[in-house]
Amino acid sequence: MSLCDDVEIFSKAKAMQLLKEGIRRGLVSQSLRNGSPQNIWAVTSNGVPVEAQLENVTLGIYHGYPMPASDPFAQKVISLWKHTDE
Repeated sequence: MSLCDDVEIFSKAKAMQLLKEGIRRGLVSQSLRNGSPQNIWAVTSNGVPVEAQLENVTLGIYHGYPMPASDPFAQKVISLWKHTDE
């Protein structure tokens, strides 16, 4: 069982959908590596904020995980997600 299982992300397609939606909503870090954002944030359909970090710049591979509830930025991600949903 992985952390992504805990937030019901069971497929690469679902993870990609969240990445694309995070980009569409502008929830990306200003820090870029070869033109790709270092971080992308999204919120699952269950309301859990997730973060993806650029793991392989050459291949454009991200590693994602749920944000801990103790992370103060998690609430900011949820707020921004809701604001861009309007």
